[in-house]
Amino acid sequence: MYRQILVDPNQRDLQRIAWKTSADAPVKTYKLSTITYGTVSAPFLATRTLKALADEQRADFLDTVDVISNDIYMDDVLSGESTLEGAKKLQTKISQLLLTGGFELHKCVSNSPELLKDLSASSYVLDKEFQDASVKT
Repeated sequence: MYRQILVDPNQRDLQRIAWKTSADAPVKTYKLSTITYGTVSAPFLATRTLKALADEQRADFLDTVDVISNDIYMDDVLSGESTLEGAKKLQTKISQLLLTGGFELHKCVSNSPELLKDLSASSYVLDKEFQDASVKT
């Protein structure tokens, strides 16, 4: 997710990298244009980006906005519903909301195999090995 979030061009100087290909080579300077995993600010920036997206989409995804705003840890949504049908609807709405910002769902884990079996490749980009492991547990 971090590599999908662009940093404002005015702030890219704060993410400069100096690089030399050899000891006698000239120093090349690069500016990273996306959030960099491992930096202190990365989790905050990712979470803040998702909250801003949720705020922008509030009119179209009223119930889902609360989940995105309150049930996120770094780049994972940790939420649920009391019924399977409610969980399926929430899953679909979360995916749709995230797609409006260019984010695709790459993994889905559930304690209910029923929730995972209806996922289609056209709606989600899932790690098949991860999904199979989740269904077996």
